[in-house]
Amino acid sequence: MRVVRICCGPYDSLSYLVIEGEEALLVDAGPPSEALVEAVEREGVKLRFVLITHGHYDHLTGLRGLQALTEVPAYAHPLEVEFFREVWPLSLEPPELKPLPDEIYLSGLKVEVIHTPGHTPGSTCYYLKDGRVLFTGDTLFAGAVGRTDFKGGNEGELKRSLKLLMKLPKDVRILPGHGEPTLLERELPMLRALTAP
Repeated sequence: MRVVRICCGPYDSLSYLVIEGEEALLVDAGPPSEALVEAVEREGVKLRFVLITHGHYDHLTGLRGLQALTEVPAYAHPLEVEFFREVWPLSLEPPELKPLPDEIYLSGLKVEVIHTPGHTPGSTCYYLKDGRVLFTGDTLFAGAVGRTDFKGGNEGELKRSLKLLMKLPKDVRILPGHGEPTLLERELPMLRALTAP
């Protein structure tokens, strides 16, 4: 398994191309869509599907253009499929999102879905146990956690979500939606402080 990081748009949102054999999945689809297509073509892989961590536009704006060129399906938590339409800019045509299937595999590589509400109602982290990698979107960053002051945010839910992530193996590599990668072990002191009673 290989992971290619793609920095997208004015907010430096991050998309990730996960490659297993000759197939790939994409986590989030920030703008511009051309950068996403170029990454897929450069790696010479077949893009099977896109997984969306949450519905804010800086993680989704590249999806419509990508789908126009590739017709690739994109999935998000059912709550997020509904929520993103509420916050999507009216001036932009929304991309097509489907609810996550019950099981997700890429060439035999299992993707575990962890619903982590708090930043948005349907925020989702994707865990690849075999690769010890967790894609956290805007739920957890290096040295910080997601904001809860946007529409749909909830501090109590975010704390419960962080407690779920704290149960994962300490050596899991965190690949967030913005900023540098980190290890869960490095973030545990911060997480314990934030989730303490």
